[in-house]
Amino acid sequence: MPTTAVDNPLALRLLGLLVEQPMHQYALAVALNERYPYLNAKSGSVYALVRSLQAAGWVTQTGVEQVGNRPTRTVYALTDQGWRVFRERVRRQIREARVTTSAFVDALAYLGALDRAEAPHVLRERLESLEERITELDRAGGPGVKEITMIEVDFVLHQLRAEADWIRALITRIEDGELAWPAAEGQA
Repeated sequence: MPTTAVDNPLALRLLGLLVEQPMHQYALAVALNERYPYLNAKSGSVYALVRSLQAAGWVTQTGVEQVGNRPTRTVYALTDQGWRVFRERVRRQIREARVTTSAFVDALAYLGALDRAEAPHVLRERLESLEERITELDRAGGPGVKEITMIEVDFVLHQLRAEADWIRALITRIEDGELAWPAAEGQA
């Protein structure tokens, strides 16, 4: 359980949506549930989190919107501080997120928020961690240990090796210019 609302795992996703475009809270809730249907994000949770992000100085009100007979809705956008926090969270989660969590995948969705030159560096840091973990787990077995008693280690090793291979290929694609990168390198 997060100690503060801004530590909520939804915070990165909300900030990421606001990188794409300013939105009102209801639109954020709808977008979250369209993109991440397994989250089943409640509007009340989104509204509370947006208030917390605003109190932290990461988002700000940019105006109001009214469509037809619907109530007016306050539109929010990232602040410069919010943009910096967002990028730092992407970096940190790519480097450090545990394999069995969605935090790495969440951060990977916003890899393009980092500069093209920085992304391979951050990915290499994750790759180093993966390789250290692979080495640790490779030593876990040992002579005389039956495979079945360590079958879960074999499964995790396969996941780690597949992720490491995929990251190596991604780094190459970024460095070779094969992977298209956003034209604007960010808000600065």
